[in-house]
Amino acid sequence: MQEQLRPVYRWLILGCVLIALMVIIGGITRLTESGLSITEWNVVKGTLPPLSEEAWVSEFEKYQQTTEFKEINAGMDLSGFKQIYFWEYFHRLWGRMMGIAFIIPFFYFWRKGLLKGWLMKRCLVILLGGALVGSLGWFMVMSGLKDRTDVSHYRLAIHLCAAFSLFIYVLWTALSIKFDRRKNTNSSFDRLKTVGVWLFVVVFVQIIYGAFTAGLNAGTIYNTWPLMNGEFMPDNVTALGGFLTNFTDHKDGVQFVHRWFAFIVVGLVFYAWWETRGMKMSPSQQSASWLIIAAVLLQFALG
Repeated sequence: MQEQLRPVYRWLILGCVLIALMVIIGGITRLTESGLSITEWNVVKGTLPPLSEEAWVSEFEKYQQTTEFKEINAGMDLSGFKQIYFWEYFHRLWGRMMGIAFIIPFFYFWRKGLLKGWLMKRCLVILLGGALVGSLGWFMVMSGLKDRTDVSHYRLAIHLCAAFSLFIYVLWTALSIKFDRRKNTNSSFDRLKTVGVWLFVVVFVQIIYGAFTAGLNAGTIYNTWPLMNGEFMPDNVTALGGFLTNFTDHKDGVQFVHRWFAFIVVGLVFYAWWETRGMKMSPSQQSASWLIIAAVLLQFALG
């Protein structure tokens, strides 16, 4: 690593941590059914929460106009509203903080002359990507404010995939700095490129179906494992007739794909590890391969 770029590397790694925490906070917001509690998107004005009882009542009245309140939370009082409001507010506040954490250092490093060429282009993409992820978050929320009791699981998947894509891009840029992308090549890993592409694809498919499972509240309709109530594919998985409807809009079909696709992900990870046998690997690369396996198995177990 070029020593003068070490602060930039640390900045990008911090950005990865902030994005990862943002995804966690977003998951909590989803699990607590808090995402529709704030019905407006005010980038500046929305930085502060309601500061008076009158302001809280006003926000609650806006939420009472949503279909979610009318059909699911009609018995909610102001105290209950404040509880769900917290997580959505915290989620949005974290996003604003991330914007500051990316933008201010960007201009500082730019003025210092540390962002040039490919690195400058990457950092500009990161800033635009962050703005896009935030906009997609509001695009997702909008889908649940009228005629629905929840956000669209398609828009939820788009928002989540955009966040993961940004995380990957930031981490890729940080590692490009650390290992000097122009000087460090290892031709022995060329045969893994195809496996890597397929692994990338299947992981993203699994992320999409994880978002579908969460968005449709499909995670607990079959609570046995590995079989679904004793069957590989229960009849109800294909109950709606159409292929796309069954496996993208139907709770049973979505859970079926998500739970069995996990085996494909794990299998492909182990295949990639098997392909590394006999390759010349540094200690850090060996450690990284074992960390990947451990992380995938942990994710599999948590699912």
